[in-house]
Amino acid sequence: MKRTFGLAMGIALATASPAVAVNCVDLPNPIYLQVGDTQLNLMKALGRKLRDNTPKPITLVWITSGSCSNIDLMYNHNPATGITLTMSYAPSLAEQATFTTASTPLSCTPPTAAPLFPDIGNSALFTSACTPNAPPATVNLTIGPRQGYVLAMPKGTFETAITAEEAYFVFGFGPTMLATLGSAIGPWIDENQLWIRTVTKSTLLAWAANIGVPAGKFHGTMLNGSPDVVSALQHSSDPKAAIGILGSEVYDGLRDQLTVLAFRAFHQYAAYYPDSTVTSRDKKNLRDGHYTVWSPTIWMDNVNGTTPVNADARYVIDMIAGHPVTPEPNFEPNVVIATVGLVPDCAMRVTRTLEGGPLSLYKPPTSCTCKFEATVDVSTCQTCSASTPCATGTCRDGYCEEL
Repeated sequence: MKRTFGLAMGIALATASPAVAVNCVDLPNPIYLQVGDTQLNLMKALGRKLRDNTPKPITLVWITSGSCSNIDLMYNHNPATGITLTMSYAPSLAEQATFTTASTPLSCTPPTAAPLFPDIGNSALFTSACTPNAPPATVNLTIGPRQGYVLAMPKGTFETAITAEEAYFVFGFGPTMLATLGSAIGPWIDENQLWIRTVTKSTLLAWAANIGVPAGKFHGTMLNGSPDVVSALQHSSDPKAAIGILGSEVYDGLRDQLTVLAFRAFHQYAAYYPDSTVTSRDKKNLRDGHYTVWSPTIWMDNVNGTTPVNADARYVIDMIAGHPVTPEPNFEPNVVIATVGLVPDCAMRVTRTLEGGPLSLYKPPTSCTCKFEATVDVSTCQTCSASTPCATGTCRDGYCEEL
């Protein structure tokens, strides 16, 4: 069955050799995090900046796991699920001048005297997608940047788009059953070329909510990590039939190796990329609601009443969420957020309240749309300064942003 209809950044593969592990507690001002692997490039980029943040140097020390597992750990502090495995951190400029998000982070060994519970936990989608329970009084939730999700194929394939209905049948019934019914949806005709994630991962849960297939009913090979999906697509025995689910920022880091599919949601008349074009990085369609497969990132920290247990952990969370922090860092957090493929709240124009739920118009308290677009792509906004004021709007970060 062939389809035609209108068409309206990532985890990089490791390139450097890992360093010898050290004890995590010996690092300068360590903050421990357990995050989804879609946040790996954010950890590398922000971790690097914070190591050299002269006003308040911090070492982000992280390990990755599924969003649902991260929520469970933060909510319940079960000793059996405490962190015991090797953790990662970004080197300072003095330690490794050439470090980028494509580099392998350094390693450290967590303390072993007692189970280590993270100062910060992360979910890359609404917590309600994993549990109906409200957070305990000991955990605070902060909504952070928005995370897009995509369907990707190996580079060189000819497909450009997929509909929600097609995704529903391909992943919900599987190519094998569809073929027996005489209803195969080409080119996705091989059950062994569907690459998905496990049921605790935000990538699978987000797509489940958006195409109406329960996470436990997905057809395809379940892989633990985003790099595993990337590798499966890169080394597919049948590239023209291979398709996988990824975070959009994962794809963004591998655009020279993968092809993204535009997605036509239920009740839409055309398919849209997360960005305004297949080559841009502006996330315009995600930001304005045309591209519907996205989730908020949720950042959890431990509290005593209303007081953060670790003030530096809250400092990091507020920075990620785009809130003012004291002391002010020697870098622009929203620029870091944007360059790793996430969308800060100040650049969004739609919102939702549950995973895959309806979208509604949204106006952020302080807009950074012009700055965001200039950072990731190109901005058509008027530039401004003290000597060249804005004709409309307000001058912020060198651009005339809306009031």
